[in-house]
This record gives sequence, structure tokens and C-alpha cells, in this order.
Amino acid sequence: AQLLLIIGLLVYPGFVFSILYGGILIWIYRKIRARMQGRRGPPWYQTYADIIKLLSKETIIPRNAWRPGFIGAPIISIVSLATAMLLIPIWSSKPLLGFVGDTIVLLYLLTIPTFAVILAGISSNSPYGIIGASREASLLIWYELPFWFSIATILILTGTLSVEKIVSTQAALGPNIVRAPLAFIAFIIAAQAKLAKRPFDIPHAETEIVAGPYTEYSGVLRGFFEINEALKWLTISSVAATFFLGWPITSNLVFNALLFMVKVALFAIIFAVIDIINPRFRIEQAYWPLWEVALIIALIDLVRILAGIGV
Repeated sequence: AQLLLIIGLLVYPGFVFSILYGGILIWIYRKIRARMQGRRGPPWYQTYADIIKLLSKETIIPRNAWRPGFIGAPIISIVSLATAMLLIPIWSSKPLLGFVGDTIVLLYLLTIPTFAVILAGISSNSPYGIIGASREASLLIWYELPFWFSIATILILTGTLSVEKIVSTQAALGPNIVRAPLAFIAFIIAAQAKLAKRPFDIPHAETEIVAGPYTEYSGVLRGFFEINEALKWLTISSVAATFFLGWPITSNLVFNALLFMVKVALFAIIFAVIDIINPRFRIEQAYWPLWEVALIIALIDLVRILAGIGV
């Protein structure tokens, strides 16, 4: 049993699977973007090649950087996202490390990478990095509320804080995407900002601030942030698949795992298409879709469900 747990933590559905499938999701995003722009696009292994190339290069740390924060930021982000994946059920309704109240822990783990990006930008002591960190902090304030309220709607709808019970409830009553459609739309908008993809790629605007918080990163540490990007695509898409489309669950574990991967890819495609068809917002423009649209419709669904259960 301990050996199976170790394999689960390290290989499937642990760290190795998360990086490999996260890389596939980034490839899907790049491929769709290339096709919509009339290009051929990269081969399927391009993400892994980029990561390996960066990991093999020299890491240069700026002289004025705060070393603990500069080095620790990408590592903290990777650990939090990899741990979050262990709270997501893949082949059944039960996550590998599931427990009562694991949804709250999952939400906190998904917030840590944003603080890691802010830490990276500030620690670099670079003007571009600090501006990017400032933008990331502003965006965080605007997207976390609708993100949390959309998930809170699902928690109230299913009457549980357990990821396992959220999935099993959908298996019995149908997907939450149908039962809470406004919360789903709010989640997609907030998740797009959480991924820092257009129209919310404000902290990493290449034409304005180079690579934002990542500007001073190179070599292994830059490679870690590329791994972080793959994990972020996977975890956000997995949360969408679990909380809003956690249905059906069959007795065939292999079928369940394959179906889960298809659903995750579907949500990754949704995020990719939104990114490709939209221009970048200015920082002050991000307030409107996140608070005046996403937050309000999430609250509407929340109130509707509370009224429906007589609270």
C-alpha cells in the first residue's frame, strides 16, 4: 500500500503525469493559436524540449536580487500546484489524498502560485519585474473573489466541502455545469485571469514589460517557471472538470481516467480559444469583466441556490 502511494505521488497521478499532461495542454494551446493564425504550429514534444533546454542552461541570478525569494518562488509554485493535483480525483470519485474539507485546501494551494509570481517579480529587483508583480497583485484582488464565489456556489449546491462528494453528487444528480450555469461562466472568466491569459495577460505583457516578473529569470529557474505554467494549465482545467463536469463515474477506472483527460483537454481548449480571440486589457479594464460580470453572476447563482434550499 505504501509503495502504491509513493508511485501515485511521484508518477500517476502525481508529479510526472502532471508535467507530461500539462505539457500536452500547452501544446494544444500553441497548436490552436498557430492554426487560427494560418501557421503549422509546434510538434507535440516542443514544450518538453523547451523545458529541457532551459534546465540545461546556466542560471544567472541578478546581483541586486533577493536570493531566497528569487530562487524559492518557482519552487514554491511547483510544489503547491503538484500537491493540488493530488486532491483531484482522476480515475474514480476519490482523490489520492482526499479528506474532509479538502476543497478549502485545494483553493489555498491554487492561490499560492500567484503569490509566488509576485514574490519572483519583487525579489528580482528589476523595474519590469516589479511592475509585473504589481499588476499581478492588482489582478489577484479582482479575480480571486469571483473564483471563490463560483466554487462556494458548488459547495452549497452539493452540501459538502469534500471533493469526493462533489464528484459523487454529480454522478447521481448530473453535472454542476447544468445546475449552476452562471457560476460556471463566472469560474471560466476568473480562471482565465488566474491563468494570466488574454484578455488578462496584463502582468506578462511582452510589448510593455518584456516578461514581467520572469524578466530576470534564466536557466534552471526559468525552466521551473515553464514547468509551473504546464502545471497551472493542468490544475485549473482539472478543477473545472471536477467541480462542473464531474460526471459520469463508471466502474471502469481506465475509462474514467481517459474521460477525465478528455474533459481537462476540453477546458484547456476553451481557455486557449478565449486567449486567442481577445486582445489584452489594460489593467484598469480588467475590473469590469471580473467584478461587474463574473462576481455578480456568481452571486446571483449563489443567492438562487440558497433560496432554493431554503437558507
